[in-house]
Amino acid sequence: MNKPQVYVLIVEDDQVDRMACSRALGKNADYEFVLYEAETGREGLQLAHDKKPDCVLLDLHLPDMTGLEFLAELKNELGEIPVPVMMLTGADNASVAVEAMKRGAQDYLVKDVNLQYLELLPAVIGRVLRERRMLIEKKQMEVNLGQAEAKYRFLVEQIPAITYTAALDAPGKLLYISPQIRQLGFPIEEWLDDPEGLLKQVYPEDRVLVREAIKRGYESGEPLRCEYRVFTRTGEMRWFLNESSLVRDDSGNPLFLQGVLIDISRDKKVDDELQQHRQRLEELVAKRTAQCVKQTAIFESVNANLTAKLGECTQARGELRKLVDQFEDLYRNAPCAYCLLDPDGVFVQINEAGLKLLDRTNEEIVGVMRITDLLTAAGSEVFQESYQRLKESGHLHDIELDFLNKEGGRMPVLLSGNAIRDAAGRFASSRFVMFDLAESR
Repeated sequence: MNKPQVYVLIVEDDQVDRMACSRALGKNADYEFVLYEAETGREGLQLAHDKKPDCVLLDLHLPDMTGLEFLAELKNELGEIPVPVMMLTGADNASVAVEAMKRGAQDYLVKDVNLQYLELLPAVIGRVLRERRMLIEKKQMEVNLGQAEAKYRFLVEQIPAITYTAALDAPGKLLYISPQIRQLGFPIEEWLDDPEGLLKQVYPEDRVLVREAIKRGYESGEPLRCEYRVFTRTGEMRWFLNESSLVRDDSGNPLFLQGVLIDISRDKKVDDELQQHRQRLEELVAKRTAQCVKQTAIFESVNANLTAKLGECTQARGELRKLVDQFEDLYRNAPCAYCLLDPDGVFVQINEAGLKLLDRTNEEIVGVMRITDLLTAAGSEVFQESYQRLKESGHLHDIELDFLNKEGGRMPVLLSGNAIRDAAGRFASSRFVMFDLAESR
């Protein structure tokens, strides 16, 4: 059975100590250690840059520099040490080794006179590599989570419904609400800061109903569905349908409430009109029982209108529910092309419609090509100028560009996009929507 290989750089000016480390690592049954050796710090830095080892064993005292100086020069342009470093120090320098760990070293071992540290060396290297791997995986998960959140926000901010998430420890307290809440005349921050959250601006007579519905949803875990009235900032009353459900982790523990608010004011108006028609019909029947034939004709005519309106109302509600069910799938199978670019214009993500429009595969584009690689020379120049404006203003609207297909033919495309910034406000990436202009031209 082949053992996994681990590449280790030993930076140690004492040849005896290097040989001792080499023998100790060569006896290990779990790993095959491949060693690079350096007698000076400068030689070690060069090998670390060229060979890119999995781990560095660093002596504290070197002929040309100290271990602390070695760590300082090993850092990359982001101020991070790209490879786990383990200090090897004498018993009288343990405090200095601790200082080295504060400056980026992963661990340290004290070289005792009985050479017991050599027995611990393989196990410590294995642990250091595992910790490093877990750290890298955690960072990648954070990157993936950020991308998923950006994609989720982009999707929910395009649909007409108001999307929200609410906390479980404080019923109604909002954790997120989409920008569509501005249709009520309120800024997002005002709803997020209000402790009542979902109950903000609810019609007084409907508050008890809404509180009970939220409470039942929290206690039973069943989906929440209720209708209630909400006031806009100007005092206008609107009807909303609130549909939500609990989101749970992999173990089944509830995390938060996620749902949508759908404006059903028009449906309610239709319902009221239908009710008024029914009442009027009852009055007519009561007053004109003697005119059965005429009343029957009137009733059939009005009932046909009622049925048509009821059908329209039912169809409208069905479309709204279908829209809510399908918005999760909107990005992947959208009829128009979406793509995400890094700061240099390299494709990070692109949906199926985008691949079809550009006549490329995901492997050909993502992480490989810049968007300018697919443009004509003139289109590339226009895009680069427009991309600079997007980085500054945050938006780019309706830019017509000519893309090139695999045969060199031109494809007219309408491009719109906006900037994505990190927590510090720095430009991080951009997302675009592309429309094929071939038919319109």
